Amino acid sequence: MGSTFGAYGIAYSGMYVNQVALATTSTNLANVDTTGASRVRAVSTDKNTVLSTDTSVGSGVSIASITRARDQLLDNTYRTQNAKNSYLSVKSGNLEYSDEILSEFTSASTTDTTTTTSGVQQVINDFFNSWQTLSTDSSTATTRQSVITAGTTLISTLTDIDDQLQQLQEDAVNGVKDGVDSLNDLAKQVADLNQQISKAEVGGSEASYLRDQRDTLLDQMSSLAEINTSESNGSLQVTLGGVTLVNGTKTHALIVKGSGTSIDPLTVEFADGTCKVNISSGSIGAYLEDADQTGYETIDSSNIPYNLVTTGTSSISTMRQSLNDLITTLATELNSVHSSGVDLNGDSGLDFFTVIDSSQPLSISNIQVNPLIVADSDKIVTASSNADGDNTIANKIWNLSTDTTSYQCDGLSLDITDFYKAVTSWIGTAGDTTASSYTSQTALVQQVDNQRQAVSSISLDEEMSNMIKFQNAYAASAKVMSTIDSLLAGLIEDLG
Repeated sequence: MGSTFGAYGIAYSGMYVNQVALATTSTNLANVDTTGASRVRAVSTDKNTVLSTDTSVGSGVSIASITRARDQLLDNTYRTQNAKNSYLSVKSGNLEYSDEILSEFTSASTTDTTTTTSGVQQVINDFFNSWQTLSTDSSTATTRQSVITAGTTLISTLTDIDDQLQQLQEDAVNGVKDGVDSLNDLAKQVADLNQQISKAEVGGSEASYLRDQRDTLLDQMSSLAEINTSESNGSLQVTLGGVTLVNGTKTHALIVKGSGTSIDPLTVEFADGTCKVNISSGSIGAYLEDADQTGYETIDSSNIPYNLVTTGTSSISTMRQSLNDLITTLATELNSVHSSGVDLNGDSGLDFFTVIDSSQPLSISNIQVNPLIVADSDKIVTASSNADGDNTIANKIWNLSTDTTSYQCDGLSLDITDFYKAVTSWIGTAGDTTASSYTSQTALVQQVDNQRQAVSSISLDEEMSNMIKFQNAYAASAKVMSTIDSLLAGLIEDLG
């Protein structure tokens, strides 16, 4: 009779296990559209067998565990690649926008028979062409005024571009600050979930829904900076740049120091002052690089030609420095020539370009056409002497446009036109290269995500199939129990 009653236990264990399996299937079906939800599964195992003298009889089945379908290796790979993808996204976007700022635009005239070109290249050409015209007709007020207008337009065009680049750099500073705030907030939520998971999993159970929430937060954190994780007893440790950001229920808050200028660069540090944090990936890493202004500096006349290097950390600072180099070099050399002659009144020549703030050095943000010349175009110098027809100074200034000793870019000597072309070529190439890398990285991240979703995502068809399987298995176990019950009832009746 022991074996007969043992069959009751076997049948009951089958009903119980399949009932639990149906419950997990129900949970999966309920969360089929829940973002971040992982498929849960009931893992069953054989119960200990009962050995007799001549045979062994199984004693049923039990639930070994209820676990999430999750691949930690794929999760870690996804987060590493996602950090790189976010980094390239920011870099590519800033390069693309910077290229748009510098781009030359063409538009048809009202007669549709000619086209007019606007942009830095054109205003440079217009400026030198005005001097060429002046060299052939230096006595006409109109040609003199054209030089002033062209000089003012050149400065305003370059300073407008520099203002937009400065705004882009300021946006990068704000991107760092906003990113760090978000990272701190996410870290607090992870720490809170660590505590909840530790409490919920006392006794060996698994809080799958809490773990899903925590993994979603980790994915979000990976877009801000590359993180590393390790788990112990359900509690997660998150490190950033080799230092601990989250340790169980405790977090180490981050702060941003510095204003973003070349003398006060941005740094990310722990609020308790223990150390700085090296962030070189994720959106924060990209914003930190583009906010860096150490590549932008004033240019002393003794450093001309200034060798512009396009391998700096921040493409924005490199672009600003290239424009600063362009106008500062032009102003310094033009002033040297202009001040060596005499004006229309026979007076010694003045600097054509002057600073706005005399306490600051000449730069793209501190330059203007000399107000004295603006007020009196006769002060424009075209001659080296009072001799009639002497336009040597105007010719020398015109010849500056083809002087290949004035500019250098990555070690190459260039004239002003080729220098600007080299800058636009560099920014275009850098933008295309980064955009291509971003496209490839996006595809890689999507591929890794598809792989991990293949493991953890909930399939409606699969769950419906499982539901039918578990239903039938439950019904079969119930049928076994009913059959045993009938046999026992007949036996009892026979025995009277």
